[in-house]
Amino acid sequence: MLSSLKVAGPQGQLAVTQAGQGNGLPLLFLHADSGRADQWREVAEELAPERPVAAFDFRGSGNSEPARDGNYGYAARAGDALAVLDALGWERCVLVAHSGGAAVALELVAQQATRVAGLLLVEPPTDPRALPPKIREGFVRDLAGPHSLQVQQDYYRSIAGQNPVTRERVLEDCKATSPAARAGIGQALATWNPEPALRAWAGSALILVTPPNDNENALHRLRPDIPHRVVGGEGHWLQLDEPLLVAQAIRSFVTGFEPRAP
Repeated sequence: MLSSLKVAGPQGQLAVTQAGQGNGLPLLFLHADSGRADQWREVAEELAPERPVAAFDFRGSGNSEPARDGNYGYAARAGDALAVLDALGWERCVLVAHSGGAAVALELVAQQATRVAGLLLVEPPTDPRALPPKIREGFVRDLAGPHSLQVQQDYYRSIAGQNPVTRERVLEDCKATSPAARAGIGQALATWNPEPALRAWAGSALILVTPPNDNENALHRLRPDIPHRVVGGEGHWLQLDEPLLVAQAIRSFVTGFEPRAP
């Protein structure tokens, strides 16, 4: 069972869930844009008997406060993640990040690589630079507009796959993201260049993608030396559709570099 606490972030209170025991490397889960920590609940509960686990709602999402300065960029959210690590007393962790959370994870390792023992990205965004500028400008405009929630939900409905429980859960979670956060999320993605942080990371890494995201613009094409696996079906929320598969992938990944207990 996950317990809840509030952590003072750089720009507001952050809602954190945690559980786990043992001396294994802790896992910090990062959720998708317009998501919430609860999207990692099933995986976290599966792994909690083996090691400490935690997740938190990004600023302006779920039960976390909106950012006082209105900044929802990846670097700002990475600063929130570091505040959570400090509050939990974790010197190092394994980052497990889904979708837009992967960009936050990459920014965190660019800022503080020594705090990260490994990086596992689940369905990270494809390189937005491949999109025509007018397309990027359009979704920035739409996510900053009066119908931003509908725009976000319509897009997520199109990539959620065939599992109705997952689809409804994801669409409901969108409602808990503030309009300002949705606008900031769109701006962050539209201007994101993943290459510098991705190329700078020299530690252990694994990328999990579903078949629709295994394309020429996928992040693993930018770093072919990072192992990747194509798993699951059509749905973007792999950890909700197949939590045991994702938990086992995390378990196997961490075992590959975690120091063995004497």
